[in-house]
Amino acid sequence: MDSKRSKLSLLFLPQEIIEEILSRLAVKSLLRFRCVSKSWRSLIGSERFIKTHLQNSSKNAALAHHRKILSYDSPKFVNWWEFADMVGCCNGLVCFLQKRSFFLWNPATGISNKLPEIVIENGDRTSFVYKYGFGWDESSGAYKVFAVFASRLHESMCKVYSSKTNSWKIVEDWEDDNVCGAGQFASGKLHWHYHEGTGGMNIVTFDLKSEEFGKMEVPCPCDSRVWLGVLEGRLCVFSYNKRTHFDAWVMKEDSWVKVMAVLVYEPYQSYLLFPTVFKCLEVKIGLIRGSVKWVQNLNLVKEDVLSLFDIITSSLAANIYVESLVSPVFRKKV
Repeated sequence: MDSKRSKLSLLFLPQEIIEEILSRLAVKSLLRFRCVSKSWRSLIGSERFIKTHLQNSSKNAALAHHRKILSYDSPKFVNWWEFADMVGCCNGLVCFLQKRSFFLWNPATGISNKLPEIVIENGDRTSFVYKYGFGWDESSGAYKVFAVFASRLHESMCKVYSSKTNSWKIVEDWEDDNVCGAGQFASGKLHWHYHEGTGGMNIVTFDLKSEEFGKMEVPCPCDSRVWLGVLEGRLCVFSYNKRTHFDAWVMKEDSWVKVMAVLVYEPYQSYLLFPTVFKCLEVKIGLIRGSVKWVQNLNLVKEDVLSLFDIITSSLAANIYVESLVSPVFRKKV
């Protein structure tokens, strides 16, 4: 009798309590629970619930919904015999670039989408994308892909894709700064590090809201080797100074704050891995013979992070995404 009462009590939980419980579950469980009832299917697929679930997953202190992804983890729809660059991760979506085609993929749901092709003026087939980035404009709710391409026949051209229009448009005020590769997305902007002609260093930015370019100063010495990363949603600069020191700087309230300094006794090679490691401000790093030997959070040891960096090499591009229900399939809104 008691078991029957307990089952009935579960059935008659207030709707807000049910939503609160579901919004804290893993995506894999939610995909199964869509079959429970029509009301649950409608709830789990609603825009409001997807947004709430993403917020809860992103703020999870134990990083229970954070997952690692490597460059070779590209989805099946990407041609396996051709190299694919990982452009970036945002709100559970991962962007890949293969030749001139961009793909969005949600690894948690398995849903993927090939973005509209970039129209090449005069049918020029020699063009190639050499600078790119992926992020989210919070003010409009649009996901945007930034791409600069060049060819043997034409000068460089910059275009931006928006999920609101599901189309590409030309960015008029474009100046070629000789920067290539993927931009780091933080605080609504894409960031690339570059060396100026005079030997100085700078960071060029592209604001996804205003679609305007800007510049930032680099906090480390000019003779350092520099890489950009993202730490808890903030832009981070990693510098390797004269093969003796490894420093990490984080942008806080429009100013740079050094959060770590490590004395390096061996030539350091595993550059690509560090932007992925730093998910918490208080992190200790151990370096032995140019590789990551151990990573220990001062509050909690992350076994999954430990196992990852024991087996991968510096030649692999890595990133971290948050599992979400966000769909990579967009329709033009009229």
